Amino acid sequence: MSLLEDDFGNEGFGDEPEGGEPADRTLSVSEFNDAVNRVLGRGFSTGAWVQGEVVKWRVVGRHAYCQLVENRNGKSIGTLEATFFDSDLVRVNNTLREHRVAMKDGIKVRVYGKPEVWVEAGKFSLVVRSIDPRFTLGDMQASRDELVRKLKTAGLYDENRHREFPDLPLRVGVVTSVGTAAWHDIRSRFEASGLPFQLKVANVRVQGDLAVPQIVDALWALGARDDIDVIMMVRGGGSKTDLACFDAEAIAVAIAQSPLPVITGLGHEIDVSIADEVAHAHYTTPTACAAALIDRVLAMVDAAESGWQSIARHARGLLDLSESRLLERAGGIRTRAIGAVERANTRLALVTQQLTTRPGAIVSAAERNLSVFDARARLLDPVNTMARGWSITRTTDGSTLRSTKQANEGETLVTTVADGTITSTVTGKDTANG
Repeated sequence: MSLLEDDFGNEGFGDEPEGGEPADRTLSVSEFNDAVNRVLGRGFSTGAWVQGEVVKWRVVGRHAYCQLVENRNGKSIGTLEATFFDSDLVRVNNTLREHRVAMKDGIKVRVYGKPEVWVEAGKFSLVVRSIDPRFTLGDMQASRDELVRKLKTAGLYDENRHREFPDLPLRVGVVTSVGTAAWHDIRSRFEASGLPFQLKVANVRVQGDLAVPQIVDALWALGARDDIDVIMMVRGGGSKTDLACFDAEAIAVAIAQSPLPVITGLGHEIDVSIADEVAHAHYTTPTACAAALIDRVLAMVDAAESGWQSIARHARGLLDLSESRLLERAGGIRTRAIGAVERANTRLALVTQQLTTRPGAIVSAAERNLSVFDARARLLDPVNTMARGWSITRTTDGSTLRSTKQANEGETLVTTVADGTITSTVTGKDTANG
């Protein structure tokens, strides 16, 4: 006997009579729906656990509604309406909130409830009483693990960490939602630093259906600019499901392949998304992300100042050393100069004494030397030489004739003797060897 037959018993609702005529007992719509609910109540007296993907999640007043969908190979093979009434909705939300998860489209859940037909509307649904958060968390983690494996296989997981990080990252591209606390916090932090940061902001959604495509477009647009040193992507805290967009493959690929280093500050301190994992560096909060850039610039400024101080100290040391050497050399020069002057004074005094004590001897010696030089000069005088019979013959251009080879027949020669000159013409010449 079926559940339906057992429920109706012998109340006149039995088999269809011959000829196709209906039984005498006819149920109203509400009676039929009530009967179905009694059958469902006995058949699922202890309730049932059902798992599926949440779609069309909506909250209406104190209640909520959605569909649980079963997919296979990307195609839906089953759909079940689910209803969350009042206190059950509060209980489910509180349970999820303890694990920082929220109901939203796209998450997979395992819920407990009982099937029921809404008598007035004739709609069948599962009335949910509670939820298993570990199932949702486990599915989210499994999806993350699979994406990480895929990124590593493709060589994208560490790609952005290979980008060279600038020493002075003052030109910052910011991917965030303008007007949020996260944007206010980082802007205030940069302004308070007193450093010349330049922020170029891409205003995007950071949760919801539009978040992923907007964030991806912003990452590519900022990465293509030549007036940005680094990209930072920030978002304030939220539930794991609110932050789920940062586990999207498209965002991970955009970060990995960005030509600029990307740093992140997403959610709470305990949150680590796929975007965090593939970024050049990630920080616990948006404020911590901004502080990291500020600290890096300050460290560079300190290093530069320290370098200049070191150069100044070295320069002062060289000047002091040069001054010391100069003074030392000046002292040496002074000592040698004084010694030279003293030695010169000594020699001058000696010469003065000699001139004073032996003037006659010095003058006689000088006269003797002059007589010798005079005799040698007279001996070498050409006039005296020619007086002894020597002569000098020159050509008409004044060149002294020293060889017969210099004289040409017909050439005029001038011969100088002691008392004058003789002009002659060359008619012939004999060499000494005949």
